[in-house]
Amino acid sequence: MEVALECIYSCERDDQLSLCYDILECLPQRGYGPETEITGSLHDKVDKLEKHLSVVEVLEKHGLQKPISYVKNSQNSKEEAHQLMVKLCRHTGRKNPPVSASVWKALLKDLLDMQQNVYTCLESETCHQIFVESLLCSSRVENVRLAGQLMHCSADVPVSLSFRGKGHTLKVAYNSSVELVLAAAREYFNSSTALTDPCMGLARACLQLITDCPPAIQEELDLISALSQLEDFSVRILPLQVRLRSNRLSLIEECIAQCSTAYKQSATLLNLASLLRVSGDDDKRRKGQVLTLLAEQALKCLDFKASYIHCQDLMGAGVYPAWEVCSLLGQSEGYRDLEARQELLAFALTHCPPDNIHALLAASSDLQTQVWTIRPFSNSDPVTSAAIYSHIAGTSRDLLQRTTAKTMEVLTTTGLTTKAVLTAVSDHRWVKESLNYLRPLQGRGSGATNQEGVDENSNLEHQGCSAFYQELIEDPYVDPVSGLDLYLPWTIIFCCGPSS
Repeated sequence: MEVALECIYSCERDDQLSLCYDILECLPQRGYGPETEITGSLHDKVDKLEKHLSVVEVLEKHGLQKPISYVKNSQNSKEEAHQLMVKLCRHTGRKNPPVSASVWKALLKDLLDMQQNVYTCLESETCHQIFVESLLCSSRVENVRLAGQLMHCSADVPVSLSFRGKGHTLKVAYNSSVELVLAAAREYFNSSTALTDPCMGLARACLQLITDCPPAIQEELDLISALSQLEDFSVRILPLQVRLRSNRLSLIEECIAQCSTAYKQSATLLNLASLLRVSGDDDKRRKGQVLTLLAEQALKCLDFKASYIHCQDLMGAGVYPAWEVCSLLGQSEGYRDLEARQELLAFALTHCPPDNIHALLAASSDLQTQVWTIRPFSNSDPVTSAAIYSHIAGTSRDLLQRTTAKTMEVLTTTGLTTKAVLTAVSDHRWVKESLNYLRPLQGRGSGATNQEGVDENSNLEHQGCSAFYQELIEDPYVDPVSGLDLYLPWTIIFCCGPSS
């Protein structure tokens, strides 16, 4: 018995299975002759040999021959056992013509027998997952459907029931099913050359096995749907390139570049951006980025109305980075809707960086001047209104430049002078005490009452003012209760800034 065992296990050829069985039949069976510790051990080895031979027989039946020494050496290796079962399933899936469902079911039974007899280092659940994965990756729709019968395709099934049953009636647990389906679908998707590739249909078939469609499955389905819309905009790109594109907003930019009227299809492009998961799950940011691109394209095409509609959506949604396109449209002389341009510039002024405020203020003032000037001609005929508008647009800009320059010159001089005076005065109380000398200028006795002052100008014939400004107004009414000391601190702050 010992010599026979050594001969069988030392053979490295994979075509000697029949001879191995012949040698096995020559060996004495258990129970014949005296039973000793040595003979018992030898009979145990012979029983193990029979199991090893059964594995070699299964491999040979499915066209994957291995020497019996390989089975003996790999029986305790989890990694090699896993690789062997994967290789056996994939080998069956590549057969031509394709094998039937009954052959696949027989293969599953053989896998479980191999696991129970020899490869006990593997779990039965692992054998089921290997088998289902091979069905999913067999490139045949009928095998994909068969795999669906061996999986739990909804999270509603309790985990405790996932592997309830015996043999091939077991089903893969839901979480593992989702992982297997995603892996197979991504493999098909990545190997496709176009949306019409047969592999794309297999990817969709795999994903549709999971009936409750969790987010990961929905994302893959959306990616397939996105390919169709990209083709509608004449964007030719490999599916794998779409998946690997880190900045998927650039795909929207390509669609806009390929179609001159893309800005009129905002709903379609917003849906495409959603399918591509532009900006992840941030819907507000995604919408802002897409609408900004559409508003810019509409502005380049001089479709001011369409651009304004997109800008309105951006302003209504509070998309603050859109201030730039709103600023461009607000400063477009070709856009005749002055009130809309005012609204756009107001939004831009509210949300622009500090460095852009001065230029936008100048543009806003220019626009306001045009509004005031053109309002008396609002009822004129279109031709006259257009001529007036063109003339005023030029003159108002020149007027704004002249008045702005003069105003800045006066404010600069006044600010420097006031600051110099206040800096020279070391005691700030001096200013307040000096105001007492201005009291007689009010032309009122110290005993005058508030009521008397009101009665003197009850008919509103004189313009009221503080005593500080009475020399600037002809025949003014000096308010007896408005002292300069109430306004002085604020005047100092606004003119000169806070003292250092």
